[in-house]
Amino acid sequence: MRYELKLMDTLSGTGCFAAFPGPNLSFSEVLDHLENHPFDEFMHRHMLDMLGKHRTRKIQKMIKEIKGDPDKKVLAALIYEACQTHPRLAALKADVEKDFDPEELKGYSPTLHLRSHLLEDQPLHNKWTLIFSNNMEEQATLPTPEEAGIPELYSKEDLPSKDFTNAAAVREKLEKEDRIPPAKQRAPMEEVTANANKQLDAIDVFMGPQMRQKGCLSPFAVLHHWMVENRTENGSLSNSLRAMQTSYGRGFTYEQACVSCSMEVAERVSSYGSIGKAGVLGRTNSLPLIQGSYEEISRDRIAVDPSTFTLEAPYEGQPLWWMQSDKFDGNEYVEAWLPVQHVFLFCNLDEQNLFSGLSSTGLASGNTFAEAQLSGLLEVLERDSDSTIPFDISKCFTIETDDADVQKHLNNLKDCGIHVWFQDMTSEFGIPCYKAFAVGRLGDINKGGGCSLNGKSALLSALTEVPYPFPGPPTSAAPEGLPVRKLEDLPDLSTGSVEGDVMVIENTLTTNNFYPHYVDLTRKDLGIPVTRAIIPGLEIVSDLDKFSRINKRLYRNYLDIKNLL
Repeated sequence: MRYELKLMDTLSGTGCFAAFPGPNLSFSEVLDHLENHPFDEFMHRHMLDMLGKHRTRKIQKMIKEIKGDPDKKVLAALIYEACQTHPRLAALKADVEKDFDPEELKGYSPTLHLRSHLLEDQPLHNKWTLIFSNNMEEQATLPTPEEAGIPELYSKEDLPSKDFTNAAAVREKLEKEDRIPPAKQRAPMEEVTANANKQLDAIDVFMGPQMRQKGCLSPFAVLHHWMVENRTENGSLSNSLRAMQTSYGRGFTYEQACVSCSMEVAERVSSYGSIGKAGVLGRTNSLPLIQGSYEEISRDRIAVDPSTFTLEAPYEGQPLWWMQSDKFDGNEYVEAWLPVQHVFLFCNLDEQNLFSGLSSTGLASGNTFAEAQLSGLLEVLERDSDSTIPFDISKCFTIETDDADVQKHLNNLKDCGIHVWFQDMTSEFGIPCYKAFAVGRLGDINKGGGCSLNGKSALLSALTEVPYPFPGPPTSAAPEGLPVRKLEDLPDLSTGSVEGDVMVIENTLTTNNFYPHYVDLTRKDLGIPVTRAIIPGLEIVSDLDKFSRINKRLYRNYLDIKNLL
């Protein structure tokens, strides 16, 4: 089947895409395809959309016709999900719950809808999701459980400790042991940009020229449209996907913005995988795939237990497709197998999903593989902080600086009436992380995040990520009474080399029993190092929705803010 990726919405500056079949298929043709390929997620979601547009009476008629029919389990699962998903079909929930067994039907769907629906405590998680969403997205004050009138989600005894060995202590130890490599400059930006564009031009992915854009609070920002196509031959599936995408680059100089954009294109182009019978195709390293449950795969090889991921529904031993990664175990890199679907974007394999949706978190490119590792690790850490630390006005501040270029930009923002303020989002790991806010006059909260061993770099990254137009309309003023922090006084744990920074972060993680994994996604025809960094146990999705499971670290941090621990 031929699919095309289409932009459906844009949330907080991030595009939301869905895959649609290229041919204009009828309802019966879509159903016939799914009955033969029930785990084709692209077609399954397309059918859910089609069902949501049907009249209620037509769905009622289908329910009566297929009730008890052993050959219509796929359609029954779809109808059950549609009634749970589409508000206009909500009146039919009682009918499907009476006539269909979700425990049986969950095996006929690739998505999490039914598996999540069957979790007894999901309604309680949904209530807390609303509380945290109002706080983390709308900056609403968090109520106590008593004020909210909602039962507590976890007992205090069940919450993880905040006593971590932080990055400062780890860096100091590595320095005493004389293990940190000497400082080393990165390659010049002009050289990196020229090489990236040359390689990308050679594989003909660009659609038109790079363009300037003003949709964020960066002094310089550019975008570039590009196209990618891949093909999947996996299990019973034989699909292709065509996607037109846009990558962005930001920076305090035009050169920084250009190299940022080019490297993001390289990263994203590499994050779509063509998969054949021999495994992942067209990579510098051989990446074979194997199929089986975790129990089967882990009998004679190291594998990542999917239950160690922050899943929205428990892993139940389903057969999955697996690929090799390099795991840092605290001393060295060892081979470890992990689910393929956790690696590639829009990875539509013949299996059930572990995630309701997988973001690009942890995908990164670099002039060297170590640079890609560092960027990937920092992105996972930034997203984890964003997912586990509530909005807390007591951690917010504004900045002042001695840096002439930064001060010039802050003055330009101020001249436009744009007021930016920040929250310290540094987690238990002690790796500097910040969030920047620009609140529109109508109350819209625009935010960006950044993480780096160098606090100044982390904060400036957060600032340039804010999806608010510059020049643009005035914002609301920053909250009154915020303390002022000097940019140059923010923590700096960087080592002067990429390899040293990776060492500090990896050892900080493993000291606290979190183990980073890397999959080398470098394309043979591109040659630009790309990886997906995966850290089991850390959050990778900060958007809260009906599938969300409230992380115990988030709940602990909430109780800490409310002085309830």
